[in-house]
Amino acid sequence: MAEARDARARLYALFAVNYFAQGLAGLAYESVDYLLKDRLRLGSAAAALFVTWMTLPLTLKPLFGLVSDGLPWNGRRRVPHLIAACGLSSAAWLALALSRGYDYKTTLAWLTIVNVGTVLADAACEGLMIERGREIESTGPFQAVKVGMLYVSLVVSGLGGGWLAARADYRMVFLIAALLPLPAAAVALGVDDEVVVGGARAAAARGFSALRQAASRPGFWLISGSVFLWSFSPFLGIAEFYYQTRALKLSPLFIGALTTASGAAGALAASAFARASADRSLSPRLARLSIPASAVLSALYLFYVGPRSAMALAVIFGAVGVAFRLAWIDLCARACPPGAEAATFAAFMAVFNLAAAASNMAGGALYDRLAAARGDYFAMAALGLAGGACSLAAWPLARRAAVL
Repeated sequence: MAEARDARARLYALFAVNYFAQGLAGLAYESVDYLLKDRLRLGSAAAALFVTWMTLPLTLKPLFGLVSDGLPWNGRRRVPHLIAACGLSSAAWLALALSRGYDYKTTLAWLTIVNVGTVLADAACEGLMIERGREIESTGPFQAVKVGMLYVSLVVSGLGGGWLAARADYRMVFLIAALLPLPAAAVALGVDDEVVVGGARAAAARGFSALRQAASRPGFWLISGSVFLWSFSPFLGIAEFYYQTRALKLSPLFIGALTTASGAAGALAASAFARASADRSLSPRLARLSIPASAVLSALYLFYVGPRSAMALAVIFGAVGVAFRLAWIDLCARACPPGAEAATFAAFMAVFNLAAAASNMAGGALYDRLAAARGDYFAMAALGLAGGACSLAAWPLARRAAVL
């Protein structure tokens, strides 16, 4: 009994440290936004394209899940991959810190490698979450720890990232980022991992078979379509950053404060979800509610006109968005077949990432055009309402999904 509690505590520690470190990378990403805008002099459309290429590994996450599921390392499928991935991200941040200059191609290459490491670490960690979580019916609490720690980290990275963007040079910021993945690798050393029976070929065969089985089910595609449409928010990301800096004239420190406030609200929502997640009906109920609620909340962007409204919206969407997102993530975790936990869950998470990338691209491309034609406020309002319309479009698919 004590051994089981100790193993569970080590898992919670790994999840907490890994995702807190991933979230703290926001310390560097606010500086990256300013690097694109001020050093590389990219407009919103070009900056959105850069971010799309940089985050391409996130949309290819199922491939990294297959690596974790089907290519064991010394007989283990999760921990060695996680440690190697943390080292890769750290090395790429260090290379950026040591760069003599920041041209488009070199900066894009290193940031893409950073995300390769992040996604592989994420896929391995999520595979471990689902394997162990289903054994003890804790997929909800484990996911709450993940999302909660990501939002707790925003409390630090928001103001911290704003301060660094205003006062520190890019090299110092990237050097700090290079240190962040290392604690997760250290904690992972103490976590017991599954020993694969039958070797790499058998593990790969089981993984591919289970993934094909999942993809053959209508529920997989119904959930994926619902998640994509619900998550499609073209005003968030690059478009919002350009609206904040160009139209509202918000300082780096205030933009960081918005991130901190959103992170604090999200962390509280994740804590509440974890406490209530013993009720297995909670996630389906919240997922159903998320669609009309998100459409209504998108209309609040019509009041996004200054620092006060920006702060209020950051808090509201930080709390509500986390609760709804956790519900969808928990449903995705429950739908993963044994043997392909990392790949199938990564496929679901890739839908979230694809929606973020597509909406970021669409928002960046449309914002400049709409702002030039009708002004910045019109561009912001139109993109916000478009996100609400996409949420409503998810309703027919969500109604047909068996998990709802």
